[in-house]
Amino acid sequence: MTDLLSKLGMFLSVAGLVMSLITGVPRADDSGSSDLPGQTPSDYEVPDLDRQSELELIRNDVNLAIKHLRHEEGAPPVLMDPVNLQLHAQRWAEHTAVTGRQDNSPQNVTMIQHSLPEAGASGHAFVDAWLHSQAHTDVLLDERYTFYGIGVAVGHGRVWVAVQFSS
Repeated sequence: MTDLLSKLGMFLSVAGLVMSLITGVPRADDSGSSDLPGQTPSDYEVPDLDRQSELELIRNDVNLAIKHLRHEEGAPPVLMDPVNLQLHAQRWAEHTAVTGRQDNSPQNVTMIQHSLPEAGASGHAFVDAWLHSQAHTDVLLDERYTFYGIGVAVGHGRVWVAVQFSS
């Protein structure tokens, strides 16, 4: 089962990377304005292809670590929402990468976030940091959540990850 989840997670990550390279990740609604205060769609500098690949590996590792953690702790499985939550989590990760600080989202969402220096950033390092906080662990294992999206961005010499959850 873990091997299947790993392969599926890697496939979804690669597919997401290819789609974002082909079409670009939408950053704003049709009006051209951002739903994040103080941020225009052009604020985030998309990293080069090699760095984008590294960020996708971090996203994949976070995805697999969350699935594994919930399985090990007996919590129901969660599914990645490839559209809505994924887009909002990515926008928020980019927002924090631009501002260089973790703010609360103005949207009414359940979210955990963290940043690590680029040199030490890995999916497992992010999940390990969250597991050292009871509040973050409670969100990761909350049985009410069935969907989530993972945003990963780079800025200010750090990797920023935001995970949004929904029922």
